[in-house]
Amino acid sequence: MTQHSTVAHYGPLVGRVLLVLLFLVSAYGILTNFSGTAGFYASVGIPLATAAAVLVLIIKIGGSLMVATGIHARLGAWALIVFIILATLVAHIGEGQLINALKNVSIIGGLLLVAVNGAGPLSLGHKCPCPMCKKASTAGGACNCGVCDECRAARAANTGETA
Repeated sequence: MTQHSTVAHYGPLVGRVLLVLLFLVSAYGILTNFSGTAGFYASVGIPLATAAAVLVLIIKIGGSLMVATGIHARLGAWALIVFIILATLVAHIGEGQLINALKNVSIIGGLLLVAVNGAGPLSLGHKCPCPMCKKASTAGGACNCGVCDECRAARAANTGETA
């Protein structure tokens, strides 16, 4: 394997993991100080602060695992993009927040690459555990969920679109 093909093969996996590392570390921080996080959310005016903290955990952990593993990576990337946009609007607009806002915009850029191009090699997307994919697989048919890479590739092959 040449240097270029090694990077092309392993690079997307490393990139996906590095991209979501921030969300996973942040989720760990929320889990270890849940009441403090909920209190902070309440102090900045987020309604139902405790429920919001649970929702943030679900999005951060779920979206990160989807992107990192490649299982519905596009959907996970979009969930994290929406989360970052909302977090930026709530917490990173104003004086002294330019670097944090730009960091978020940069992360959105990386996630947008995953949302548009898929997970790439070394993805578990072809082993999609969603009910629609499993049902199609056990019936001997093709996945038809419309989200996983296998389904998108099959649809692209049938329509001439790009996956």
